[in-house]
Amino acid sequence: MGKRIFKRPALLVVFVIIVLIIIIKPAAALTLLKNILHILSPVFIGMAIAFVMNRPVFRLEKIFSSLSKTASKKLITSLAVFTGYFILIGLITGIICIIVPQLIKSIRFLISNFDLYYDNLLQRINTLEKRDTIGIIDSLTGLVSSLNENIPVIAEKIYAKTSNFIGLLINFIIGFIISIYILADKQGIKKAVMELTRAVTTSAGFERSGRYYRLVFDTFTRFVSGQVTESLILGILCFLGMKLLRFDYALLISTLIGITAVIPVVGAFIGTIPAAFLLFLVDPMQAVWFVVFIIILQQLENNLIYPRVVGKSLGLPSILVLVSILIGAGIGGITGILLGVPLAAVLYAVICDYVHTKNGTDDCMLWQRGDEVV
Repeated sequence: MGKRIFKRPALLVVFVIIVLIIIIKPAAALTLLKNILHILSPVFIGMAIAFVMNRPVFRLEKIFSSLSKTASKKLITSLAVFTGYFILIGLITGIICIIVPQLIKSIRFLISNFDLYYDNLLQRINTLEKRDTIGIIDSLTGLVSSLNENIPVIAEKIYAKTSNFIGLLINFIIGFIISIYILADKQGIKKAVMELTRAVTTSAGFERSGRYYRLVFDTFTRFVSGQVTESLILGILCFLGMKLLRFDYALLISTLIGITAVIPVVGAFIGTIPAAFLLFLVDPMQAVWFVVFIIILQQLENNLIYPRVVGKSLGLPSILVLVSILIGAGIGGITGILLGVPLAAVLYAVICDYVHTKNGTDDCMLWQRGDEVV
């Protein structure tokens, strides 16, 4: 009886029925799950934004609490949420103000010098064609011809992606509003979830679920904080390096690299593609040297900065950070890269707890965290 998790056997029966339905009719269950996820996507987006904003809001709550001992908890939470989102909107606006003017300037520069770029490109193609002995130019010509034939299909796909983007933008705006409500009433939500969990589980199950919830929440929060810190460091290093090497559009490209670097390991390479194209329009050799610079910077980031910054924030050894990235990439691509490190940190903490429990100690420091859990 001590190992039971559910208080009521009926809950276990319902759980078994759901598992059987998934096994017997996986296609129907998958379709139903996709429809539910699509309908509730604004809610999930709101939960994700609230998750990211929880730590800054928690810190602001502590600051406001220290400034005023008489203010009510609800007033302090509301003020912290308002201040946190005001700062977030200000940061987003600042980034947009940095990128958009330079992007407009770059587009105008491109349009005004398009004829010169086009003539230089033709000259380089003619030069390469004379030196081409293995048929690279012919292959590229065939590729361009095939693209011309598929323009209607490409245009249709672009239209579909644009429609999806508009829908995603609307869901994001709704989710942004939902996240404010979640953080403003996080204590009430926490209390309701705890009461529900207590009602359907045994005392041991309730304690165990709370323990693991705090660990998972804290681990993912620290992962997001570490990832943002690492992206900021990479963006600053990229800007300093580009200024030192006299690359054009240093601020614009560094901002782009820093934003895309939020995706672990491969993010900076994703930002390199449009950045290299922009520099190619100015000077092809500058684009080549920029790619070399990013490769060197990315190797420095992957092997030194990322394991230390993100691994330290999670309490995870640097070697395990690299291993979890490789395994996550092999299993789930970009999604696996995003989730591999925090999941490895959770598994590491569980094993740490198991080992210390078996050895008769209770000093696994990874379990002592979690004071900022919603």
